[in-house]
Amino acid sequence: MKLKKEIVLGNIDGKDFAIATGKLSKKFHGIINNNKTANYIFELLKKEQTEDSIVDAMCKKYDAPEDVIRNDVREILTRLEELGILE
Repeated sequence: MKLKKEIVLGNIDGKDFAIATGKLSKKFHGIINNNKTANYIFELLKKEQTEDSIVDAMCKKYDAPEDVIRNDVREILTRLEELGILE
C-alpha cells in the first residue's frame, strides 16, 4: 500500500499536514493535520509499504513496545483506508 499520488504533504510553521489534489479532492475535502509520528508514517507511505514494514521502521525510530506501535499503525492505516487515500 502507499499514498495515492494526489496526496500532497506539507509543512507550514512547523505543522505537518496532508491535502488531496486533483480528482481525489472531489472525494476528500479538507486537511489532515499530522503530529510528527503520523507524518513519519505518511512519509513512509510515499513508497510501497506493508503494515509490517511500517511497524519495523517505527520500532527503529521510536522507543516504544512493538505491540503499542502496531496498534497505532493499524489505527492510522485503517483511517487512511476509510478516507480512500491509499492505493
